[in-house]
Amino acid sequence: MFEYSNYVLPFIFSTIVLFLLGIYSLRYRDKVETAELFSLQNFAMGIWTLCYALELATPTLEGKIFWAKMKYVGSTTGPVLWFIFSLYYTNHRHWLTLPVKILLGVFIFGTVGVVFTNEIHQWYWARIFILPGYPETQSEHGFYFWVYAAGAYLLILASVFIYVRYYTTVPKYFRRQSVLLVIGTFLPLAIRSLEDFAGWDPFPKVDNIIFFLLISAVLYAYALFRLGALEIVPIAHNLVVQNITSGILVLDVLGRVVEINPFAKKLIGGKAESAIGRFYDEVLKDWPSIGYSVQTMEQHEREISLQGENRTLHFLAQLSPIRDERHKLIGHVIVLVDITDRKNVEMELERLARMDPLTGVTNRRYFFELAEVQFERAKRYHQSLAVILLDVDHFKQVNDRYGHLAGDDVLQMVARECQGNLRSSDLFARYGGEEFICLLPEQDEAGALETAEKIRRIIEQAQSWFESQPIYVTISIGISLINDEGVTLEGLIDRADQALYSSKANGRNRVSLWQNI
Repeated sequence: MFEYSNYVLPFIFSTIVLFLLGIYSLRYRDKVETAELFSLQNFAMGIWTLCYALELATPTLEGKIFWAKMKYVGSTTGPVLWFIFSLYYTNHRHWLTLPVKILLGVFIFGTVGVVFTNEIHQWYWARIFILPGYPETQSEHGFYFWVYAAGAYLLILASVFIYVRYYTTVPKYFRRQSVLLVIGTFLPLAIRSLEDFAGWDPFPKVDNIIFFLLISAVLYAYALFRLGALEIVPIAHNLVVQNITSGILVLDVLGRVVEINPFAKKLIGGKAESAIGRFYDEVLKDWPSIGYSVQTMEQHEREISLQGENRTLHFLAQLSPIRDERHKLIGHVIVLVDITDRKNVEMELERLARMDPLTGVTNRRYFFELAEVQFERAKRYHQSLAVILLDVDHFKQVNDRYGHLAGDDVLQMVARECQGNLRSSDLFARYGGEEFICLLPEQDEAGALETAEKIRRIIEQAQSWFESQPIYVTISIGISLINDEGVTLEGLIDRADQALYSSKANGRNRVSLWQNI
């Protein structure tokens, strides 16, 4: 049986607001990870407030004691959920270790157990009684009351500390949310502290901390509905910096490292542990230059390569100045974006664009790019240079007799043997069909003839196997050399082609020099 009292009205209103907040936030539980925690937190505070209201409305001492006990279902879980929600909301959930979880569970179940068995030991209330004119019970506290109070105070203070710390790491818009969360969390505790330690009791006949839960609920509601505290949740600065797969180094105005994330530490290696406070040039002295100086005023980027344990790593180093609200330079940030995979793909595509897909040697287009440079250099410095053009003899007969797959094997064998017997400075490429070309820098007539003859003999003696059948082929070779100032690279190749035609006309499997035609 309950009796209406004016003291009950604000607590009923507070209960309704808290439960509505809890129900509303459940709408976001599939989209926002913290929504369910926020909902549970409000339900816990709602139970706390509702049980207190029922305690006030119950006329008998036995009824008041029952609801005073039930109140601790919410008043123990409320501070715990407050604390857990603050960890999740600010992305500090890693602080919620197994020992902390056990301690929080002991706080909840231990307190509820002590409260509901108080008649046996009087650890929580030494005596409970009613004073005339007071709607709530009066009590003399046992020792465990102070254990509970200390635990609740610590949890709420820890939540306040987390929100204050969070305030310093987020943009201005999100600071309005955090201010309301801080005030809403701290207000009941502050009022209770004033009551316990300063004797200030604005509502002497009711529990002030529960009364001010109504104001906390309003502040939380404003943060939720007006500022979108659940829908618009920032990713904490620390979470991004610590987990992003890019290196981040923050330098002060003098060029000293003031922040470095784990990814950058891994790249730097042993020096990373002592990097904070050291100058950029000391920490990254073995790295390629990224164009940094303390006077750098504009953002720029540069590709750099670093040697990893088993491969070369490629990064896009982005250097950006940091300015304060007055646009004064206060430091720089270096972001190292790993572009190794992209770079490897680019290099592979470039390699494929320059390579003949069948034989794996340089293709005709790329040969001309490289040969033009060597040719111009030879002309400028009056150096000798030779061009060798070779063709597989009777290649059509190989295709007709054994098939095109056998012909492909023959071309691969010829390319492999030729490239394996040339200098690293020589340029070798597939010229087209069964023709190959070679440019020999700084090679005179005698050297060119010796190289060509060596290749001819090797191909003559080599064999290509196809379906257990050996295939023998020979090659015809034409050579030309720079011997006048007016010749072009195309002209030199044309002369080699004429010499090659001469070798074919004179019986094949031979070397011909253009000057002797």
